[in-house]
Amino acid sequence: MSVPAALPLVTGRHRNRALASARQARAVQLATEGRTYQEIADELGYANRGTVHHIVHDALTRDRKEAVEDHQQLELARLDALQAALWSKAMAGDVEAAREVRAVIMARCRLLGLDQGAKRTTVWAPRTVVLSAEDREALGL
Repeated sequence: MSVPAALPLVTGRHRNRALASARQARAVQLATEGRTYQEIADELGYANRGTVHHIVHDALTRDRKEAVEDHQQLELARLDALQAALWSKAMAGDVEAAREVRAVIMARCRLLGLDQGAKRTTVWAPRTVVLSAEDREALGL
């Protein structure tokens, strides 16, 4: 493991974002190594341990949010691939494929939080719809 270069101590407010970013990264690294907030504040020159706590907490929250968003995008791509693979069968009348497509759509709605906004006043029950060949033609299926 390489030894990080020494960071200049904080002296009042500054606008050097690159330096602030490096200092935040070092604070998170020291916190994950088990150092106390006071030790980190002393080493990096922060005024007090509360400042370090806020810096570390904000950085970890931001990193967690980004990780969750990345994972959400991965899962959405997987659901898209599943739906694309089943779509033609479902539209051709394969009932099992249609159920699977519906399950994929519902999973996507849950993942995006779209299922939480509308509360149903009636209980939803699945219904079977039988289409004749003429109905299918009229609908373009």
